Amino acid sequence: MISIIICSRNREIPQDLRDNLSVTVGCEYELVFIDNSERKYSLFQAYNDGVRRSKGDILCFMHEDVLFRSEDWGNRIVQYFDEDEKIGVIGFAGSHFLPAAPMYWYSSPFISQRNLNNNQGNVKEHVHEAWFAGRSIIEVVAVDGFCFFVRKCLFEHICFDETTYKGFHLYDMDICMQVIEAGYRVCVCRDVLTEHCWSQKKVFTKDGGDLFMHNLILFTDKWKNKKKLPIWRGLDLPEEMFQRVSRVYRQAYRNDIYSNSSFLRTLKRRIKKMLKR
Repeated sequence: MISIIICSRNREIPQDLRDNLSVTVGCEYELVFIDNSERKYSLFQAYNDGVRRSKGDILCFMHEDVLFRSEDWGNRIVQYFDEDEKIGVIGFAGSHFLPAAPMYWYSSPFISQRNLNNNQGNVKEHVHEAWFAGRSIIEVVAVDGFCFFVRKCLFEHICFDETTYKGFHLYDMDICMQVIEAGYRVCVCRDVLTEHCWSQKKVFTKDGGDLFMHNLILFTDKWKNKKKLPIWRGLDLPEEMFQRVSRVYRQAYRNDIYSNSSFLRTLKRRIKKMLKR
């Protein structure tokens, strides 16, 4: 059974999401709802509570603004876990690389994803399939938290780190690093299509943006101290390439211009050109 864990600032799950799940999932599931309308919990605390309350073998952590556009997706996810006992996480968008400097997964030049991105009614299909090379699933180091699946048994060894982090950011990247540290693989699949209906303005308010950067620095310090960064998975490229890219990001961070999003986009483009040489 899949336990679908949803934390919301509303008092109940939207009916269109309930209907979408019941029609598309294709297997036995339960809904575990955490009411955070009074904002008592960080997302780390809420998801840990969801893990304790869940009964399924596979846990799905998802936002309330996600809809599935593929049928029978539950059985496909279960099949992936059944076929490879070392897969610990499955998501729909993620990075193959994280440097030893603060960087969110989407600023990586090495991305695999396929999903519909609905930003306030503007729907675009985000497709980064170059690294899939015909495969339906590929290993990464971090997935986006809008929707991802984790084996329940892993929570004997891992948890959402509510001690280190506050708020609603970096729970996804940190839990992926914990799964890798436990000896399991983090993957992205492309044959289940999701639609993420969100508003960038609501996510990155001034306070939210400051806390995001704060958590990003905490994440980097935590995993650098464990000697786990830089890290890369799923790509057949020379180690020197990743070390070189990591040095570029570290230098950018030392120059104190790292929080400028336009600079990060430019840096990402420069690295992509460097990879083609």
